[in-house]
Amino acid sequence: MADRTWVKNLKPGTELDEVYVVRTRELRKRRGGGNYLAVTLGDSTGEVSSLAWEQADGLAKICEPGAVVRIGGHVQQYQGRTQVVFRRAEPVDGEDIDPSLFVRSSSVDADLLWRKMQELIGAMEDADLRQLLFRIFSDREVETRFRVAPAAKTMHHAFRSGLLEHTMSAAGAGLALARHYNLHQDLVLAGILLHDLGKIWELEAKNSIEYTDDGRLIGHLALETLYVDRVIGELESFPDETRRQLLHILLSHHGEYAYGSPRRPKTPEAMLVHMVDNLDARMSGMFEAIEQDGDSDQAWSGFSRMLERNVYRRRL
Repeated sequence: MADRTWVKNLKPGTELDEVYVVRTRELRKRRGGGNYLAVTLGDSTGEVSSLAWEQADGLAKICEPGAVVRIGGHVQQYQGRTQVVFRRAEPVDGEDIDPSLFVRSSSVDADLLWRKMQELIGAMEDADLRQLLFRIFSDREVETRFRVAPAAKTMHHAFRSGLLEHTMSAAGAGLALARHYNLHQDLVLAGILLHDLGKIWELEAKNSIEYTDDGRLIGHLALETLYVDRVIGELESFPDETRRQLLHILLSHHGEYAYGSPRRPKTPEAMLVHMVDNLDARMSGMFEAIEQDGDSDQAWSGFSRMLERNVYRRRL
């Protein structure tokens, strides 16, 4: 759609009549009384802060998070950032919606990543872990979901196939560090490949990335732990100690209780998986911040909510 006005191409001083997905919505109080509407609009190229000063209550009913709407208004610049001011929002019929317009995809080929993952599994020396991973990732539902799932709703790798990209990036770093620290490489690899498996049931990417009911009520740590333990139970003579340490990795990979981890890492392999997961997420956040303004010559990025800082964009 060459004639589409993508978010990344919005230019201050121009009129706007285009279709976007609503990412966030908030009714706010005006100083003089009444409300105004603040929403984040997006497509597969990015997001833009947007405001409606008039008819805020009525527009809020149309601009529900996840809704695809046709926006009428204009583009301006505010405090150095592009902003949309709109006065019209119309719902778009579901049959006319192409989800690929609104949720971006990984820039890395998913088929290539999937083949590399299969090669890593096939090269594992631990027969029990190899059998477990083959059983899990040969399941058609798991494969179908894992290939396209995002790794998060907003924070990192929040795009189609983001989970696969994050998992394989973390696997590369994790194996290198497992060799450096002389750890059980196959246990580390299994922990990394499975550490976010539950996100294939926690998140769904249609017109936007949203939590499922299971994601809200149960969460990916519990979903994947229950699933992996069930598959282990279907295998003959899977070692109890291997089961115990693998499940511990899954349950502890968020690191701290404050971050939703029911257990803190208590083995070297669990600590490594936690640290590599966090490292890859934060490096992704760094690159996202650097690239968010495209070819802009600004030295500093906009504020990164994930990293809680601005990032210096100039590279040596």
